[in-house]
Amino acid sequence: MYFGDSNKLCFMRDFIRANRNQISLLPPSIDEWLPENHLARFVVEVVEELDLTKLYKVYGRTGRPPYDPKLMLGMLFYGYSTGVFSSRKLEQSSYDSVAMRYVCGNYHPDHDSIATFRRRFIEELDDLFVQILLIAQQMGFAKVGNVNIDGTKIQANASRHHAMSYDRIKKLEILLQEEVSKLLELAEQADEDELALDIPTEIERREDRLKKLKEAKAVLEHRAKEKYEEEKEDYDKKMIDRAAHEKQTGNKPKGRTPKAPQQGPSKKDQYNFTDPESRIMKTSKGFDQCYNGQAAVNDEMLIVGALANAHCNDKEELIPTLDKIDESLGDVENVAADTGYYSQSNIEQTKSRNIEPYLATGRDKHNQWLDKQLAKDHNKQESEEVLSVKDQMRQKLKTDKGKSIYRKRKMTVEPVFGIIKEIMGFRRFSLRGEQKINGEWTLICSAYNLKRLFNLQLNRGNILNQLTTN
Repeated sequence: MYFGDSNKLCFMRDFIRANRNQISLLPPSIDEWLPENHLARFVVEVVEELDLTKLYKVYGRTGRPPYDPKLMLGMLFYGYSTGVFSSRKLEQSSYDSVAMRYVCGNYHPDHDSIATFRRRFIEELDDLFVQILLIAQQMGFAKVGNVNIDGTKIQANASRHHAMSYDRIKKLEILLQEEVSKLLELAEQADEDELALDIPTEIERREDRLKKLKEAKAVLEHRAKEKYEEEKEDYDKKMIDRAAHEKQTGNKPKGRTPKAPQQGPSKKDQYNFTDPESRIMKTSKGFDQCYNGQAAVNDEMLIVGALANAHCNDKEELIPTLDKIDESLGDVENVAADTGYYSQSNIEQTKSRNIEPYLATGRDKHNQWLDKQLAKDHNKQESEEVLSVKDQMRQKLKTDKGKSIYRKRKMTVEPVFGIIKEIMGFRRFSLRGEQKINGEWTLICSAYNLKRLFNLQLNRGNILNQLTTN
Protein backbone atom coordinates (compact mmCIF):
# COMPACT_ATOMS: atom_id res chain seq x y z
CA MET A 1 0.00 0.00 0.00
CA TYR A 2 0.98 3.68 -0.38
CA PHE A 3 1.35 4.25 3.34
CA GLY A 4 3.75 1.33 3.61
CA ASP A 5 5.85 2.75 0.79
CA SER A 6 5.88 6.19 2.40
CA ASN A 7 7.09 4.72 5.69
CA LYS A 8 10.02 3.10 3.87
CA LEU A 9 10.81 6.29 1.98
CA CYS A 10 10.87 8.39 5.17
CA PHE A 11 14.10 6.61 6.23
CA MET A 12 15.88 7.77 3.08
CA ARG A 13 16.17 11.31 4.55
CA ASP A 14 17.01 12.70 7.99
CA PHE A 15 14.08 14.34 9.80
CA ILE A 16 13.78 16.07 13.16
CA ARG A 17 11.49 13.67 14.98
CA ALA A 18 9.60 14.04 18.25
CA ASN A 19 11.36 12.28 21.13
CA ARG A 20 8.73 12.11 23.83
CA ASN A 21 10.76 9.96 26.24
CA GLN A 22 13.53 12.47 27.07
CA ILE A 23 11.63 14.25 29.88
CA SER A 24 14.87 15.02 31.69
CA LEU A 25 15.88 17.42 28.91
CA LEU A 26 12.92 19.75 29.64
CA PRO A 27 13.79 23.09 31.30
CA PRO A 28 13.63 22.93 35.13
CA SER A 29 11.44 26.07 35.33
CA ILE A 30 8.24 27.11 33.51
CA ASP A 31 9.81 30.57 33.22
CA GLU A 32 12.32 29.23 30.71
CA TRP A 33 9.51 28.03 28.42
CA LEU A 34 8.05 31.51 27.92
CA PRO A 35 9.64 34.11 25.59
CA GLU A 36 10.79 37.35 27.22
CA ASN A 37 8.38 39.53 25.23
CA HIS A 38 5.12 37.74 26.00
CA LEU A 39 1.69 39.04 26.97
CA ALA A 40 1.50 36.67 29.96
CA ARG A 41 4.62 38.23 31.51
CA PHE A 42 3.21 41.72 30.95
CA VAL A 43 -0.15 40.81 32.57
CA VAL A 44 1.62 39.36 35.64
CA GLU A 45 3.82 42.46 35.96
CA VAL A 46 0.82 44.82 35.81
CA VAL A 47 -1.23 42.77 38.29
CA GLU A 48 1.71 42.89 40.72
CA GLU A 49 1.48 46.71 40.63
CA LEU A 50 -2.27 46.83 41.45
CA ASP A 51 -3.50 47.78 44.91
CA LEU A 52 -5.71 44.82 45.93
CA THR A 53 -6.26 45.84 49.56
CA LYS A 54 -10.06 45.80 49.17
CA LEU A 55 -9.96 42.25 47.83
CA TYR A 56 -7.65 40.92 50.55
CA LYS A 57 -9.87 42.40 53.31
CA VAL A 58 -12.80 40.24 52.17
CA TYR A 59 -11.00 37.00 53.09
CA GLY A 60 -11.30 35.60 56.60
CA ARG A 61 -8.53 34.07 58.66
CA THR A 62 -9.95 30.56 59.02
CA GLY A 63 -10.40 27.65 56.63
CA ARG A 64 -8.25 26.34 53.84
CA PRO A 65 -5.84 28.82 52.20
CA PRO A 66 -7.55 30.44 49.18
CA TYR A 67 -5.85 31.22 45.89
CA ASP A 68 -4.10 34.59 45.87
CA PRO A 69 -6.30 37.30 44.21
CA LYS A 70 -3.25 38.26 42.11
CA LEU A 71 -3.14 34.74 40.69
CA MET A 72 -6.89 34.72 39.99
CA LEU A 73 -6.91 38.21 38.44
CA GLY A 74 -3.94 37.35 36.25
CA MET A 75 -5.79 34.26 35.12
CA LEU A 76 -8.95 36.22 34.25
CA PHE A 77 -7.12 39.09 32.55
CA TYR A 78 -4.91 36.82 30.46
CA GLY A 79 -7.79 34.46 29.68
CA TYR A 80 -10.13 37.23 28.52
CA SER A 81 -7.38 38.94 26.51
CA THR A 82 -6.72 35.70 24.60
CA GLY A 83 -10.35 34.67 24.07
CA VAL A 84 -10.86 32.23 26.96
CA PHE A 85 -13.95 33.26 28.96
CA SER A 86 -15.50 30.08 30.36
CA SER A 87 -14.38 29.11 33.87
CA ARG A 88 -14.06 25.47 32.74
CA LYS A 89 -11.88 26.46 29.77
CA LEU A 90 -9.78 28.68 32.02
CA GLU A 91 -9.22 25.72 34.33
CA GLN A 92 -8.28 23.51 31.37
CA SER A 93 -5.88 26.13 30.02
CA SER A 94 -3.93 25.98 33.30
CA TYR A 95 -2.96 22.44 32.20
CA ASP A 96 -2.74 22.90 28.42
CA SER A 97 -1.23 26.38 28.00
CA VAL A 98 2.39 27.16 28.89
CA ALA A 99 1.52 30.86 29.20
CA MET A 100 -1.40 30.16 31.56
CA ARG A 101 0.80 27.81 33.59
CA TYR A 102 3.22 30.72 33.99
CA VAL A 103 0.39 33.08 35.07
CA CYS A 104 -0.90 30.53 37.60
CA GLY A 105 2.57 29.55 38.84
CA ASN A 106 1.82 25.93 37.89
CA TYR A 107 -1.28 25.85 40.09
CA HIS A 108 -4.63 24.71 38.68
CA PRO A 109 -7.63 26.57 40.19
CA ASP A 110 -10.81 24.60 39.56
CA HIS A 111 -13.64 26.11 37.53
CA ASP A 112 -15.84 26.59 40.59
CA SER A 113 -13.16 28.68 42.33
CA ILE A 114 -12.70 30.77 39.18
CA ALA A 115 -16.44 31.37 38.73
CA THR A 116 -16.89 32.21 42.43
CA PHE A 117 -13.97 34.68 42.40
CA ARG A 118 -15.28 36.42 39.27
CA ARG A 119 -18.80 36.67 40.69
CA ARG A 120 -17.57 37.71 44.17
CA PHE A 121 -15.36 40.60 43.03
CA ILE A 122 -17.16 41.73 39.88
CA GLU A 123 -17.98 45.14 41.41
CA GLU A 124 -14.34 45.82 42.39
CA LEU A 125 -13.27 45.72 38.73
CA ASP A 126 -14.14 49.41 38.21
CA ASP A 127 -11.33 50.43 40.56
CA LEU A 128 -8.87 48.00 38.94
CA PHE A 129 -9.84 49.31 35.49
CA VAL A 130 -8.79 52.82 36.57
CA GLN A 131 -5.59 51.55 38.21
CA ILE A 132 -4.54 49.89 34.94
CA LEU A 133 -5.10 53.18 33.09
CA LEU A 134 -3.02 55.07 35.68
CA ILE A 135 -0.21 52.57 35.07
CA ALA A 136 -0.67 53.24 31.35
CA GLN A 137 -0.21 56.95 31.99
CA GLN A 138 3.03 56.23 33.85
CA MET A 139 4.12 54.39 30.69
CA GLY A 140 3.30 57.49 28.63
CA PHE A 141 -0.13 56.47 27.31
CA ALA A 142 -3.85 56.94 28.18
CA LYS A 143 -4.15 60.69 27.65
CA VAL A 144 -7.85 61.68 27.66
CA GLY A 145 -7.90 65.06 25.90
CA ASN A 146 -9.96 63.74 22.98
CA VAL A 147 -12.34 60.80 23.48
CA ASN A 148 -14.57 58.97 21.03
CA ILE A 149 -17.71 57.21 22.23
CA ASP A 150 -19.66 54.40 20.62
CA GLY A 151 -21.71 51.37 21.60
CA THR A 152 -21.99 47.76 20.50
CA LYS A 153 -24.58 45.08 21.14
CA ILE A 154 -23.29 42.04 23.03
CA GLN A 155 -25.40 38.88 23.20
CA ALA A 156 -26.88 38.11 26.61
CA ASN A 157 -26.52 34.72 28.29
CA ALA A 158 -30.08 33.94 27.26
CA SER A 159 -31.83 32.85 24.10
CA ARG A 160 -34.31 35.17 22.39
CA HIS A 161 -36.54 32.10 22.04
CA HIS A 162 -37.09 32.25 25.82
CA ALA A 163 -38.62 35.72 25.43
CA MET A 164 -42.36 36.37 25.34
CA SER A 165 -44.22 39.36 23.94
CA TYR A 166 -46.59 41.50 26.01
CA ASP A 167 -49.52 40.45 23.83
CA ARG A 168 -48.67 36.75 24.24
CA ILE A 169 -48.32 37.17 28.03
CA LYS A 170 -51.84 38.63 28.27
CA LYS A 171 -53.33 35.83 26.15
CA LEU A 172 -51.54 33.12 28.11
CA GLU A 173 -52.64 34.72 31.38
CA ILE A 174 -56.31 34.47 30.32
CA LEU A 175 -55.82 30.87 29.16
CA LEU A 176 -54.22 29.78 32.47
CA GLN A 177 -56.96 31.49 34.49
CA GLU A 178 -59.58 29.58 32.50
CA GLU A 179 -57.71 26.30 33.09
CA VAL A 180 -57.59 26.96 36.84
CA SER A 181 -61.36 27.61 36.88
CA LYS A 182 -62.03 24.37 34.99
CA LEU A 183 -59.82 22.39 37.37
CA LEU A 184 -61.69 23.80 40.38
CA GLU A 185 -65.02 22.87 38.78
CA LEU A 186 -63.74 19.37 38.05
CA ALA A 187 -62.62 18.97 41.66
CA GLU A 188 -66.11 19.89 42.93
CA GLN A 189 -67.99 17.61 40.53
CA ALA A 190 -65.96 14.38 40.85
CA ASP A 191 -64.67 12.27 43.70
CA GLU A 192 -60.95 12.23 44.36
CA ASP A 193 -60.77 8.47 43.70
CA GLU A 194 -62.28 8.94 40.23
CA LEU A 195 -59.84 11.69 39.13
CA ALA A 196 -56.79 10.72 37.09
CA LEU A 197 -55.28 14.16 37.65
CA ASP A 198 -53.59 15.48 40.76
CA ILE A 199 -55.72 18.63 40.77
CA PRO A 200 -53.96 20.52 43.63
CA THR A 201 -50.60 20.01 41.90
CA GLU A 202 -51.99 21.09 38.52
CA ILE A 203 -53.57 24.22 40.04
CA GLU A 204 -50.36 25.07 41.91
CA ARG A 205 -48.32 24.72 38.72
CA ARG A 206 -50.62 27.07 36.81
CA GLU A 207 -50.77 29.61 39.63
CA ASP A 208 -46.99 29.63 39.75
CA ARG A 209 -46.88 30.40 36.02
CA LEU A 210 -49.53 33.09 36.48
CA LYS A 211 -47.40 34.70 39.16
CA LYS A 212 -44.38 34.79 36.83
CA LEU A 213 -46.50 36.18 33.99
CA LYS A 214 -47.87 38.87 36.28
CA GLU A 215 -44.33 39.86 37.27
CA ALA A 216 -43.26 39.94 33.62
CA LYS A 217 -46.25 42.08 32.66
CA ALA A 218 -45.50 44.52 35.52
CA VAL A 219 -41.87 44.86 34.36
CA LEU A 220 -42.94 45.58 30.76
CA GLU A 221 -45.48 48.15 31.94
CA HIS A 222 -42.85 49.84 34.12
CA ARG A 223 -40.40 49.94 31.20
CA ALA A 224 -43.09 51.40 28.95
CA LYS A 225 -43.85 54.11 31.52
CA GLU A 226 -40.17 55.11 31.78
CA LYS A 227 -39.86 55.11 27.99
CA TYR A 228 -42.97 57.27 27.63
CA GLU A 229 -41.72 59.83 30.15
CA GLU A 230 -38.36 60.13 28.34
CA GLU A 231 -39.98 60.40 24.90
CA LYS A 232 -42.61 62.85 26.16
CA GLU A 233 -39.92 65.14 27.58
CA ASP A 234 -38.00 65.00 24.30
CA TYR A 235 -41.21 65.56 22.29
CA ASP A 236 -42.24 68.59 24.37
CA LYS A 237 -38.78 70.13 23.97
CA LYS A 238 -38.86 69.66 20.19
CA MET A 239 -42.31 71.24 19.92
CA ILE A 240 -41.21 74.24 22.02
CA ASP A 241 -38.11 74.70 19.82
CA ARG A 242 -40.20 74.46 16.65
CA ALA A 243 -42.68 77.02 17.95
CA ALA A 244 -39.85 79.39 18.95
CA HIS A 245 -38.23 79.00 15.52
CA GLU A 246 -41.50 79.73 13.72
CA LYS A 247 -42.14 82.80 15.89
CA GLN A 248 -38.59 84.12 15.37
CA THR A 249 -38.27 83.54 11.61
CA GLY A 250 -41.89 83.49 10.49
CA ASN A 251 -41.24 80.23 8.65
CA LYS A 252 -42.33 76.71 9.52
CA PRO A 253 -39.47 74.48 10.75
CA LYS A 254 -37.99 72.04 8.26
CA GLY A 255 -38.73 68.35 8.48
CA ARG A 256 -41.74 66.37 9.62
CA THR A 257 -43.66 67.33 12.71
CA PRO A 258 -42.65 64.97 15.57
CA LYS A 259 -45.25 62.37 16.57
CA ALA A 260 -46.49 62.34 20.14
CA PRO A 261 -45.37 59.19 22.02
CA GLN A 262 -47.91 56.52 22.93
CA GLN A 263 -48.49 55.39 26.52
CA GLY A 264 -48.32 51.78 27.63
CA PRO A 265 -46.38 48.79 26.28
CA SER A 266 -46.73 47.77 22.65
CA LYS A 267 -47.87 44.28 21.69
CA LYS A 268 -44.33 43.37 20.58
CA ASP A 269 -42.50 44.46 23.78
CA GLN A 270 -40.74 41.33 25.07
CA TYR A 271 -39.67 39.86 28.40
CA ASN A 272 -37.00 37.16 28.69
CA PHE A 273 -37.54 34.58 31.45
CA THR A 274 -33.87 33.41 31.47
CA ASP A 275 -32.36 36.89 31.89
CA PRO A 276 -35.23 39.31 32.55
CA GLU A 277 -32.99 42.40 32.48
CA SER A 278 -31.71 41.76 28.94
CA ARG A 279 -33.59 43.16 25.93
CA ILE A 280 -34.29 42.31 22.33
CA MET A 281 -31.99 44.63 20.34
CA LYS A 282 -31.25 45.20 16.70
CA THR A 283 -27.81 43.95 15.61
CA SER A 284 -26.01 43.67 12.28
CA LYS A 285 -27.38 40.11 12.01
CA GLY A 286 -30.96 40.89 12.96
CA PHE A 287 -32.67 40.98 16.35
CA ASP A 288 -31.22 39.16 19.36
CA GLN A 289 -31.28 39.06 23.16
CA CYS A 290 -28.55 41.54 24.06
CA TYR A 291 -27.01 44.16 26.30
CA ASN A 292 -25.53 47.46 25.13
CA GLY A 293 -21.77 47.87 25.74
CA GLN A 294 -20.46 51.45 25.70
CA ALA A 295 -16.84 52.55 25.45
CA ALA A 296 -15.00 55.87 25.54
CA VAL A 297 -11.74 55.48 23.59
CA ASN A 298 -8.79 57.88 23.39
CA ASP A 299 -6.54 58.57 20.41
CA GLU A 300 -4.23 55.68 21.38
CA MET A 301 -7.15 53.22 21.13
CA LEU A 302 -7.26 52.65 24.90
CA ILE A 303 -10.66 52.37 26.57
CA VAL A 304 -10.80 55.11 29.23
CA GLY A 305 -14.46 54.69 30.17
CA ALA A 306 -16.71 51.63 29.98
CA LEU A 307 -20.36 50.95 30.71
CA ALA A 308 -22.89 48.23 29.85
CA ASN A 309 -26.65 48.17 30.40
CA ALA A 310 -29.94 47.10 28.86
CA HIS A 311 -30.73 50.41 27.11
CA CYS A 312 -31.44 49.86 23.43
CA ASN A 313 -30.91 53.50 22.43
CA ASP A 314 -27.49 55.19 22.54
CA LYS A 315 -28.87 58.72 22.95
CA GLU A 316 -29.02 58.52 26.75
CA GLU A 317 -25.59 56.86 27.07
CA LEU A 318 -23.27 59.74 26.18
CA ILE A 319 -23.22 61.47 29.58
CA PRO A 320 -23.13 58.25 31.70
CA THR A 321 -20.18 57.00 29.61
CA LEU A 322 -18.36 60.31 30.09
CA ASP A 323 -19.02 59.98 33.83
CA LYS A 324 -17.19 56.63 33.81
CA ILE A 325 -13.95 58.41 32.85
CA ASP A 326 -12.24 58.84 36.21
CA GLU A 327 -11.14 62.38 37.14
CA SER A 328 -7.66 61.10 38.06
CA LEU A 329 -7.04 60.38 34.36
CA GLY A 330 -7.28 64.06 33.42
CA ASP A 331 -9.78 66.40 31.77
CA VAL A 332 -11.73 65.55 28.64
CA GLU A 333 -11.55 68.40 26.13
CA ASN A 334 -13.47 67.05 23.11
CA VAL A 335 -15.93 64.21 22.65
CA ALA A 336 -16.98 62.74 19.29
CA ALA A 337 -19.88 60.37 18.67
CA ASP A 338 -22.12 59.32 15.80
CA THR A 339 -25.65 60.43 15.05
CA GLY A 340 -27.16 57.96 17.53
CA TYR A 341 -25.91 60.18 20.38
CA TYR A 342 -27.10 63.49 18.99
CA SER A 343 -29.55 65.52 21.08
CA GLN A 344 -29.75 69.11 22.22
CA SER A 345 -29.64 67.91 25.82
CA ASN A 346 -26.34 66.07 25.23
CA ILE A 347 -24.82 69.18 23.65
CA GLU A 348 -25.88 71.35 26.57
CA GLN A 349 -24.68 68.89 29.21
CA THR A 350 -21.26 68.35 27.61
CA LYS A 351 -20.71 72.10 27.25
CA SER A 352 -21.67 72.62 30.89
CA ARG A 353 -18.75 70.31 31.77
CA ASN A 354 -16.36 72.36 29.60
CA ILE A 355 -16.27 69.56 27.01
CA GLU A 356 -16.65 70.46 23.35
CA PRO A 357 -19.08 68.05 21.60
CA TYR A 358 -18.72 66.84 18.02
CA LEU A 359 -21.91 64.84 17.45
CA ALA A 360 -23.05 63.85 13.97
CA THR A 361 -26.51 65.18 13.12
CA GLY A 362 -27.22 62.60 10.41
CA ARG A 363 -25.66 60.10 8.06
CA ASP A 364 -23.12 61.47 5.57
CA LYS A 365 -24.06 61.17 1.91
CA HIS A 366 -21.66 59.80 -0.70
CA ASN A 367 -20.19 62.00 -3.46
CA GLN A 368 -20.75 65.27 -1.63
CA TRP A 369 -18.30 67.39 -3.69
CA LEU A 370 -20.97 68.94 -5.98
CA ASP A 371 -23.32 69.57 -3.05
CA LYS A 372 -20.54 71.37 -1.18
CA GLN A 373 -19.84 73.64 -4.16
CA LEU A 374 -23.50 74.50 -4.60
CA ALA A 375 -23.94 75.07 -0.87
CA LYS A 376 -21.22 77.76 -0.55
CA ASP A 377 -23.53 80.68 -1.32
CA HIS A 378 -26.31 79.13 0.72
CA ASN A 379 -24.00 78.85 3.75
CA LYS A 380 -23.21 82.56 3.49
CA GLN A 381 -26.92 83.34 3.65
CA GLU A 382 -27.39 80.95 6.58
CA SER A 383 -24.58 82.59 8.52
CA GLU A 384 -26.51 85.86 8.40
CA GLU A 385 -29.55 84.15 9.93
CA VAL A 386 -29.94 82.65 13.40
CA LEU A 387 -28.96 78.98 13.12
CA SER A 388 -30.61 76.25 15.18
CA VAL A 389 -28.54 74.11 17.55
CA LYS A 390 -28.57 71.28 15.02
CA ASP A 391 -27.44 73.57 12.18
CA GLN A 392 -24.67 74.98 14.37
CA MET A 393 -23.40 71.46 15.05
CA ARG A 394 -23.61 70.62 11.36
CA GLN A 395 -21.54 73.69 10.52
CA LYS A 396 -18.98 72.91 13.23
CA LEU A 397 -18.41 69.41 11.82
CA LYS A 398 -17.68 70.95 8.41
CA THR A 399 -14.75 72.98 9.75
CA ASP A 400 -11.19 71.65 9.43
CA LYS A 401 -10.98 71.12 13.20
CA GLY A 402 -14.37 69.40 13.30
CA LYS A 403 -13.44 67.08 10.43
CA SER A 404 -10.10 66.23 12.05
CA ILE A 405 -11.64 65.37 15.45
CA TYR A 406 -14.64 63.45 14.11
CA ARG A 407 -12.54 61.50 11.59
CA LYS A 408 -10.59 59.90 14.45
CA ARG A 409 -13.79 58.27 15.76
CA LYS A 410 -13.84 55.71 12.98
CA MET A 411 -10.12 55.11 13.41
CA THR A 412 -10.29 54.45 17.16
CA VAL A 413 -13.51 53.28 18.78
CA GLU A 414 -14.86 51.17 15.89
CA PRO A 415 -11.62 49.14 15.52
CA VAL A 416 -11.67 48.56 19.30
CA PHE A 417 -15.03 46.79 19.04
CA GLY A 418 -13.72 44.85 16.05
CA ILE A 419 -10.74 43.61 18.08
CA ILE A 420 -12.92 42.70 21.09
CA LYS A 421 -15.37 40.71 18.96
CA GLU A 422 -13.23 39.29 16.16
CA ILE A 423 -9.72 38.93 17.64
CA MET A 424 -10.55 38.33 21.31
CA GLY A 425 -13.78 36.54 20.38
CA PHE A 426 -16.01 38.15 23.01
CA ARG A 427 -19.56 38.04 21.63
CA ARG A 428 -21.62 36.76 24.56
CA PHE A 429 -21.73 37.56 28.26
CA SER A 430 -21.16 34.71 30.70
CA LEU A 431 -23.06 36.37 33.57
CA ARG A 432 -26.67 37.52 33.84
CA GLY A 433 -28.30 40.67 35.14
CA GLU A 434 -27.41 44.28 34.39
CA GLN A 435 -25.10 44.79 37.38
CA LYS A 436 -23.07 41.64 36.71
CA ILE A 437 -22.76 42.14 32.96
CA ASN A 438 -21.58 45.70 33.58
CA GLY A 439 -18.78 44.19 35.70
CA GLU A 440 -17.97 41.62 33.02
CA TRP A 441 -17.85 44.35 30.36
CA THR A 442 -15.37 46.23 32.59
CA LEU A 443 -13.35 43.00 32.81
CA ILE A 444 -13.21 42.56 29.03
CA CYS A 445 -12.29 46.25 28.58
CA SER A 446 -9.50 45.87 31.17
CA ALA A 447 -8.21 42.78 29.35
CA TYR A 448 -8.35 44.66 26.05
CA ASN A 449 -6.39 47.57 27.58
CA LEU A 450 -3.70 45.19 28.84
CA LYS A 451 -3.40 43.65 25.38
CA ARG A 452 -3.28 47.08 23.75
CA LEU A 453 -0.72 48.41 26.26
CA PHE A 454 1.50 45.41 25.66
CA ASN A 455 1.46 46.06 21.90
CA LEU A 456 2.04 49.80 22.35
CA GLN A 457 5.03 49.12 24.60
CA LEU A 458 6.36 46.49 22.20
CA ASN A 459 6.04 48.83 19.21
CA ARG A 460 7.71 51.67 21.08
CA GLY A 461 10.58 49.35 21.99
CA ASN A 462 10.97 48.31 18.36
CA ILE A 463 11.02 51.95 17.25
CA LEU A 464 13.65 52.83 19.85
CA ASN A 465 15.78 49.89 18.73
CA GLN A 466 15.55 51.06 15.10
CA LEU A 467 16.55 54.60 16.11
CA THR A 468 19.57 53.40 18.11
CA THR A 469 20.77 51.11 15.29
CA ASN A 470 20.41 53.93 12.74
